[in-house]
Amino acid sequence: MRIADYFDGAAAQYPSNLAFVDGATRIDFAEAQRTAHAIAHALVREKTAGAGTHVAIYAPNDHRVTLLHLGINLADMAWLSVHIKNTIETNAEVLDYFDADIVFFHSQFASCVPVLKARLSKAKLYVCIDAASEHGISMQDWLEGCWTPFRNACETPDTVAFLQPTGGTTGPSKGAVHTHRTLEMMGLALSSEFPVGPESRHLVIAPLTHAAGLIVLGFAARGCATIILPGFDADTIFNAIEKEKVSHLFLPPTAVYALLAHPRAKTTDFSSLRCFIVGAAPIAPEKFKEAVRVFGPIMYEGFGQTETLIPILVKRPSDYLLADGSFDEAAVRAAGKPVGVVRVGIMDGQGNLLPAGERGEVVVRSSMSMQGYYKKPEETAEASTFGWHHTSDVGVADERGFVTIVDRLKDMIVSGGFNIYPVEIEKTIQDHPAVLDCIVVGVPDDKWGEAVKAVVQLKPGQKLEEAELIAICKAQLGSTKAPKSVEFWDTLPRSAVGKLLKKDVRAKFWGEQWRSV
Repeated sequence: MRIADYFDGAAAQYPSNLAFVDGATRIDFAEAQRTAHAIAHALVREKTAGAGTHVAIYAPNDHRVTLLHLGINLADMAWLSVHIKNTIETNAEVLDYFDADIVFFHSQFASCVPVLKARLSKAKLYVCIDAASEHGISMQDWLEGCWTPFRNACETPDTVAFLQPTGGTTGPSKGAVHTHRTLEMMGLALSSEFPVGPESRHLVIAPLTHAAGLIVLGFAARGCATIILPGFDADTIFNAIEKEKVSHLFLPPTAVYALLAHPRAKTTDFSSLRCFIVGAAPIAPEKFKEAVRVFGPIMYEGFGQTETLIPILVKRPSDYLLADGSFDEAAVRAAGKPVGVVRVGIMDGQGNLLPAGERGEVVVRSSMSMQGYYKKPEETAEASTFGWHHTSDVGVADERGFVTIVDRLKDMIVSGGFNIYPVEIEKTIQDHPAVLDCIVVGVPDDKWGEAVKAVVQLKPGQKLEEAELIAICKAQLGSTKAPKSVEFWDTLPRSAVGKLLKKDVRAKFWGEQWRSV
């Protein structure tokens, strides 16, 4: 079934249950379903739309983002997520590459719409989801005449449901293509691995356009209420947990660290919490144990990818807590065990699955795995050699089935839960007239997991300040991709043929640590 069909099932069973809390807005499942169905009707009514239509959502955290996901899904169209911290130029390029036909935007980003209209070659309809706008019809007006139940046929499992960019590279980003089948399996995995039901109340802080939004869909399909915050603020989170009796929470490690460091972590009532999921990047083992001591034995860790959806690996309280209340240290360091609907292996470069204790690439077989990369058949084939999806993460499995992520095959940096590719940062820095060359790597960071660091070699006689270079990167690439720090070296390491040795630079900062991610 479609993920929206599961939501309809929850609405049929629990129509008066609270569905969404968003500021002063509180709506039940019946009202949420009614709006999602109206969106589906309005989409189908568009003469230029049909199955295969790509619908972009350019918005901050707002309950209407999830209602759009559901309506688009009911109409057998595909949504495109936008990373709002990217520059508008990057997002315009990405959405044009992904052939956006319709753009829903929040009034917060109304100033971006003229750029989109100038750059997107296919988009003909722009809808403002929260207000009247000179740049497009308001969603309230657009939905006029559509407030009746939407009826559709059974889904075709391989129909494309959404496309998710895998990271902001210069030029067209890779986009993972997901279907009704992959979304359905993800919903089943989420509901089976995490204790969620109609009595649950899920607090959302991370962007709804990314992993957090997928978790909302999986949990809402079980009748779970969603409380939405616009972004991270520790005091607001602590208040919401107590006021709304939050039972479920998902955050990246950097946000968990900030909560742990806050004075209110010692005084807030966390008794309502049943499931606190940390994911999107590896968490430091000592911080994970501290979180268990502060929030209770309700900490879970999840591992997945844009290409595989979530979760692939899960670490549960029963995995890392021993009978006497102490920690199983090996389990704490691990990302978790494979969930029931996937197979996970450790593979060498020749396609051989390796025994316990040997390092290799983490590979996955699952009905949650993507259909492929949009318009990139060669990259799709490369990612699925030997009949498995290749994650590019290096891991080791033990005899009990725990998988520990220890390194990464490719240059990608995961900082604060976001995928960052060094090549575009390096190109931006290399454009500066004072720069001879540079290497960008991820380095260990207590807050971000990995922080972006630029190591720069200047041209003879040139001078450049760290703050100036960071400011240039922020202006051109956005704050997420800008280096957190810059070091200036007299020379950068090179091979005998002059190739920059990025591994040597990375090794300097990771040293003897047990993992390099």
